[in-house]
Amino acid sequence: MDIGLDDPKLQAWRSPVQQELEGLLSELAAFNERIAELARQGHRSHALNVLTAQALSLAGQIDELRCLLVVPKPGR
Repeated sequence: MDIGLDDPKLQAWRSPVQQELEGLLSELAAFNERIAELARQGHRSHALNVLTAQALSLAGQIDELRCLLVVPKPGR
């Protein structure tokens, strides 16, 4: 069992982080859809490279937020 999952203080800071995470995941899905669409159309443009770089940046932000949500287990 994770420590503090029922703690209201923990939930208070987790909620905004989770909301931000959901927004970034939605944004990443939109980037991925656009990248796939351009790839299907055979584009090999600078725009595709920019979209890919932005998607990778978002993925990094998502990973950072997920790390904030990790609750250590007792004894670790």
